[in-house]
Amino acid sequence: MAPIKPIQDTTYAAETRHGLVLVDFRSDWCPPCTAVDQVLTHLATATELAQQVKFTSITVNQQPLIAEALGVQSTPTVILKKDGQIVDAVIGARSVTVFEALIRKHL
Repeated sequence: MAPIKPIQDTTYAAETRHGLVLVDFRSDWCPPCTAVDQVLTHLATATELAQQVKFTSITVNQQPLIAEALGVQSTPTVILKKDGQIVDAVIGARSVTVFEALIRKHL
């Protein structure tokens, strides 16, 4: 299984309902999205956070409904949900330490 699980508009609610879930709203054509993908893949595979956080992604040019409903206007946008509620968000590419701190703040 991939460390970052691709989800769809139709599965978003079920996939993000329980626990701590990171959702990466990305675009296929976006270079900063590729950078964020690498950072999140590292966190999902090379750290103990993989056991505590579910890492997911939505490609907004293929699955636009949830992004539109949440008002996502730029990619990459990363949101963090805890038990179905959005608790934090970051817009744009950031470092491993920024994303790690974001996650740890809500563990």
